[in-house]
Amino acid sequence: MQLKKLIVNADDFGMTEANTIATILAHEDGVLSSTTMMVNMPFADYGAKLAKKHPNLGVGLHLVLTVGRPLVAGAKSYTDENGNFRRPKSYPDGHPHADLDELYTEWKAQIEKFIEIMGHKPTHLDSHHHVHSQPDHLEVTMRLSKEYDLPVRLRPEQYPKDYPYQKAPMIRGFYDDQAALDYFLTNQYGLWDQEIAEVMCHPAFLDERLLQMSSYTVPRTRELAILRSPELKAWIKENNIELISFKKIKHLDE
Repeated sequence: MQLKKLIVNADDFGMTEANTIATILAHEDGVLSSTTMMVNMPFADYGAKLAKKHPNLGVGLHLVLTVGRPLVAGAKSYTDENGNFRRPKSYPDGHPHADLDELYTEWKAQIEKFIEIMGHKPTHLDSHHHVHSQPDHLEVTMRLSKEYDLPVRLRPEQYPKDYPYQKAPMIRGFYDDQAALDYFLTNQYGLWDQEIAEVMCHPAFLDERLLQMSSYTVPRTRELAILRSPELKAWIKENNIELISFKKIKHLDE
């Protein structure tokens, strides 16, 4: 095993009351070290209030393009007749394809909204449904990364040659039926082979809003239980793994 530093990041912070509370609990009583906020969701302000009480929790921005309403009205390439973001299934190939100027304006507004409610920049950028890493959106993602000096979650092969930060590969698999304690305790997904890595997760309790707006529901409660389990906390301690957030991701020239 060479794993030395691990980011455990909860996506969807602020989406519902239940998942926002669960994220904080997974940090207070578990191994969660990072989260990413959806600033267009109704519980984003609530999430910001809770996060400010936990200075060791890294909070990044979960860029949104496929759920809720945009912060900037008038875009045509990714909204429906009611002005809401189009859902992925409404596109012929299941993926949004945004006009890059419209996308830049919207995602810049989301970064500025984060700064407004949190009082500082996000620790990093990722996105709901991984839309920031789509090849046709990556130009905007990297433009904003450079403009705001922010690390980005990407697959290892997607990082540009001039990417100025340490790379923290996201190890896929902790999701649905694969969200199990053995995800960490065995090396079935290659987690142990990385010196620094990120595990993406979605811990939550269930509330009516979550049940209505997401197809991924009950397994979130299992994720929460695993992240809080004594077995996982013991494994982290026994292997001297440092739980970090993207705040600890360094510039390569430092």
